[in-house]
Amino acid sequence: MMAALELMRRSRIAPMLVTVALLTASCVCSPHGDREKDESSARDAIQATMDRYMVAARAVDADAAASFFTPTATLFEPGMSPVTSREAIRRFMSSFPGVRVEIATVTADEIEIFGDTAFYWGSYFERLAFPGQPLSEQHGKFVIEWKGQSDGEWWIERYFRVPLPDAQAPHGG
Repeated sequence: MMAALELMRRSRIAPMLVTVALLTASCVCSPHGDREKDESSARDAIQATMDRYMVAARAVDADAAASFFTPTATLFEPGMSPVTSREAIRRFMSSFPGVRVEIATVTADEIEIFGDTAFYWGSYFERLAFPGQPLSEQHGKFVIEWKGQSDGEWWIERYFRVPLPDAQAPHGG
């Protein structure tokens, strides 16, 4: 009889211990899992926004392209002073009348998330046709600092481009 009572007591405790262990593990793991899920979601949102930005850039639509920047954003282009403010960036982008974009690609190397700030590290290649000039090809590296907005959108705060010599067309595409 004592053995039967001891077995019943253990059989009630064992499921309870398993339940407590699972709850403890889920409490300990949940914040980390939620953070990873939030960061993955942010990366997806930033990549989707970058894809939309590239559509506007390829169309040489200065108004649409500038709308991806914060009002206080800065664009750093090589060989010139920083372009600061969404409006100044719009004016800069519209200062190339008649330019035709034959190719403009970006490739993400890494997207790092730090709360409402993200850094998108990558490579670019572009082939542009300016009126009356031979085709122009550039490639290089870039980093974009993104700022998360309260509505879940991500906007460009700072955009740095670093050209590299000897532009080559991307392979396989």
